[in-house]
Parts: sequence; C-alpha cells; structure tokens
Amino acid sequence: MERLRIPLEFNAKKKEEMELYNRLQKHSNPGAYIKDVLLGLVPIPGQIVVPGNGNTNNNSDDEEDLMDI
Repeated sequence: MERLRIPLEFNAKKKEEMELYNRLQKHSNPGAYIKDVLLGLVPIPGQIVVPGNGNTNNNSDDEEDLMDI
C-alpha cells in the first residue's frame, strides 16, 4: 500500500504557529492526530461540543417547554 503524505510547515518566527507546533509534538503521532481531527473522530481543540441529536436549529419552542416546568 502506497502512503500519501502532506508535509506541514511552521514558521518559527510566529508565536501562534510555534505554540501549535509544540502542542502537536506532545502527541506520539502528530500526523495521525491531525488526520483524526480532519475525519471528525477527535474534536477540534477549543471547539465546544454539545452532545445531542445533531439538530442545530435554534428553535424557540424549546425555551417555551422549559418555562412550563
């Protein structure tokens, strides 16, 4: 099986990129971690994940139901 690779480059002069590079280096296999994030197997760091049915519609009926309790 042929392996396909995409190299990542980080600019050592940019603080934000160096912080990202250092965070990725903490993983035993940074490439696999990035692939898992892109596949949606691991949440994007800093992203709020709300468990549920995946319905993202902001429905005002939900607020009314809470008021009835």
